[in-house]
Amino acid sequence: MSRRYLVLSDLHLADVEEGPDGWKAYKRAAFRIDDELDALIRRFVADAPAGAELTLVLNGDVFDFDVVTAIPEPAPWPVSRRERQRGLNPTAPKSVWKLERMLADHPGFVATLARFLGEGHRVVYVLGNHDRELHFPEVQQTLRQALRAAAATAGQRFADAQLTYAPWFFYAPGELYAEHGHQYDYYTSFRYQLHPVVRWRGEEALALPMGNLSNRYLVTRMGYFNPYASDYILNLFRYVTHWLRYYAFTRRSIFFPWLFGSLAVMSRLFRLKGKLRHEPPEHAERLARCAAEHQLGIDEIAALGSLHEPPITQKWFRILRELWIDRLLIALSMTGGTIALALVPIPLWIKLMVPLSSFPLLYLIYEWAVRDESIFRIEKEIPQRARAVARVLPARVVTFGHTHVPRLVPLSREATFVDTGTWAPIPTATGQSELRPGLRNYLIASFAGGEVRLEFGSWMGELGTSGALRER
Repeated sequence: MSRRYLVLSDLHLADVEEGPDGWKAYKRAAFRIDDELDALIRRFVADAPAGAELTLVLNGDVFDFDVVTAIPEPAPWPVSRRERQRGLNPTAPKSVWKLERMLADHPGFVATLARFLGEGHRVVYVLGNHDRELHFPEVQQTLRQALRAAAATAGQRFADAQLTYAPWFFYAPGELYAEHGHQYDYYTSFRYQLHPVVRWRGEEALALPMGNLSNRYLVTRMGYFNPYASDYILNLFRYVTHWLRYYAFTRRSIFFPWLFGSLAVMSRLFRLKGKLRHEPPEHAERLARCAAEHQLGIDEIAALGSLHEPPITQKWFRILRELWIDRLLIALSMTGGTIALALVPIPLWIKLMVPLSSFPLLYLIYEWAVRDESIFRIEKEIPQRARAVARVLPARVVTFGHTHVPRLVPLSREATFVDTGTWAPIPTATGQSELRPGLRNYLIASFAGGEVRLEFGSWMGELGTSGALRER
């Protein structure tokens, strides 16, 4: 029997918002991808040889809980003032509501998955960092119930075993290893991947990493940035230009959301670090269960886990730098120095020349001295992590998502790495309505008689048309 896998990642399905003047343009209804996904999955099924076993691997960040900032009115549970500003806390009941809202805005996606399951095929949902709220059984059940209801509407049904959730990775021995990839990035890695929760104000809540917190507390409140395009990573001059273009002549502010959001991120990370100091016993139990489920030894599981990066809470200077708090402290120091010079009895030319020459020079020296890796480091390193995975487990194909950078990289004579890019709306530099070409990526891996065939492409939006690379 031949086996075929369709691997998709980073769809970033969210609720729909129609903001004014391009505010949160990435959430516009015009960017919904339900129809394109339906066409791709129909083609995947239609092209399969008779009797082939078909599996759809949703390899993380399929839903994006971090950008859902809506609040139910009236709310069935207490909602704090901060939640009304930044979105609901990641607890089970609130995550259920967020998923229901996203599902309601993507009925086509729900119908497509329900039909695929109703036809007897299998779906494996590998959790990423932006949809980690599917860790909660209640949230998983919400998705399952929505798919069952859609299947019933079409006169179909499916068994529980056809839809499975993988909190870490999916592994078909000797064939395919699929992991989202966020654990190799210390901005987005969870301290305990299989037990990513802590007790927070009397409730069990996700221990969100810095990347997720930054999206919730910062980027969603700076709606002219696109969280999927990394266009919020700018230099000082471009930040000033961005402010002049979008904020200077409006009532919106970028300074206070940045300042208070950054302080909130650091405060949350500091408190989480204390709560995560000791490994919970549930994590060891889940590791053993993961090994048994995949018929692997605990040593193999440990070897895979050793490839992951610890969270950035071990590197507080990096946190200050990524949030630009270090630049704020430098600016305050220079301002204080300028005021101090103005108050002391020294010649006027010294009062003027030191701030105008020495302070900028010191800043440039500082920037040169601390230059190091950025959030884009993971884009360069991820193929090396795939190669290390292939050394631990035999797999012809190792596939990650997370970076949003589509690519196919040979790892050896026998193994290939595929980064499945993204389906999130990333516009071109010319405007918000035209999307960057080459994305909406997919991987089809077919195995039969010891042979592997790969199709890695970019879906162009019409049935039967795609830009694809095929490899035998």
